[in-house]
Amino acid sequence: MKKVLLLLFALTIGLALSACSQSSDASEKEKPKEKKSEEELEKEIDKELKKQDEPKIKQDDQIHKIGETFKAGHTNFTVNKVDSVQKGEYTEIGGAVDSKSKTLKEDEERLIIEVTIENIGKDSISYNFMGLDLKDKNDQSVRPVYSIEEQGRILLEGTLISGKKVTGVLSYVIPKGEQKHCTLVYNPFLADITSSNFEERVKDNMDYLVKLD
Repeated sequence: MKKVLLLLFALTIGLALSACSQSSDASEKEKPKEKKSEEELEKEIDKELKKQDEPKIKQDDQIHKIGETFKAGHTNFTVNKVDSVQKGEYTEIGGAVDSKSKTLKEDEERLIIEVTIENIGKDSISYNFMGLDLKDKNDQSVRPVYSIEEQGRILLEGTLISGKKVTGVLSYVIPKGEQKHCTLVYNPFLADITSSNFEERVKDNMDYLVKLD
């Protein structure tokens, strides 16, 4: 924002100088040069303003493993274990309200990923599954699913006071044998979208990767 204000100030000065020049006996060669300078300033301002709206999500430079606990923003995060089943029914989360349950195909399997989130900050935080994203080998997001088998264990949403933790599972359907190519992405900021301390929590807007092989 400071850059934007400086650019606006510079543009204002440039316009004032241009007006003075036009009232004097400035040559015709000088006018196009002044106009070009104004246009450059405007482009810089537009570029800077666009930057303010761009998401600034960084990515941790480490690739974490199953069973490893690591610090992620104001939380400790762990993928405790990953189980897989080759049969059963499931329903897609985020699908149509009246969507019917589906049955796993022979070439599919359902991953059941158990995670733990611990609040190591001073303030209470919220949590929800929106801060977790499974990526396949093409770096495409896999839609989470729900199965009656995990009823009572699904990680949904809630609040964690300082020092408390929650353990729950997420479920995804993938092609059979593709688990080794999958990566779970955890973003503590997206998992805590209701936090009142927004300015502090926005620092947690970083993706942390856990390989599931």
